[in-house]
Amino acid sequence: MKKFGFILMFLLVVSISCKTQKKTRAPKIDVPIAINIEAESSASANFINLSYYRFQLLNELEQFQSINFVLVDADENPDVVLDITIENFTLWPKDERVSRRRVSRNIVAGTDSNGKPVYQTVTASVDIVQIQQRTNARFKTSLLIKAETPVKFQKTFIASYNYVNTYVDNIQGDPRALDPSISMSRGMGIEPTEDEYILILSKREMTRRLGDEIRKFYDSKTKVPK
Repeated sequence: MKKFGFILMFLLVVSISCKTQKKTRAPKIDVPIAINIEAESSASANFINLSYYRFQLLNELEQFQSINFVLVDADENPDVVLDITIENFTLWPKDERVSRRRVSRNIVAGTDSNGKPVYQTVTASVDIVQIQQRTNARFKTSLLIKAETPVKFQKTFIASYNYVNTYVDNIQGDPRALDPSISMSRGMGIEPTEDEYILILSKREMTRRLGDEIRKFYDSKTKVPK
């Protein structure tokens, strides 16, 4: 009986060990990639830091991949070559609108002789400021993955984005009249730079689609045999 129990225990341990081995993932391989970027000269594109943009693209493309990318130059024999030409990058003039609004709230000012709350109406006047800025660009892309059967993908992506920021300013009167959500939106905040705008446009569709093409190829190469 003891011998039979020992055999069952042994088979259980072997079974668990096999399942664990099946779930073990292969370590990520390093894949050299060259990202070549050209930007059509324009009032907006001239402010793009292409080196910064290249590293940000690399981070986006590497997400959810089964490989690690190593950024190299085009003459260093990369396995993946991505060419991007940025055209018609336009940052349109800001549209700023200001409206004056009078607000009021009932607040607890104290209690009466019976301990019941006594309310007081407080008022204030504020400026509601809304800033909008549109931007758009066209990205001509060419992706090459070197292999026995090379993978080639070319597509032009057209992207647009509308930045909107609403905040309150120039408060006059009792600030307690402001709703807490309005109070938290005081101040203009930090607006996106040209580098941030071009990255936002890139992430609208381009980086996701390019990442999908890369993932399809390398996932089939890095699967652990069952």
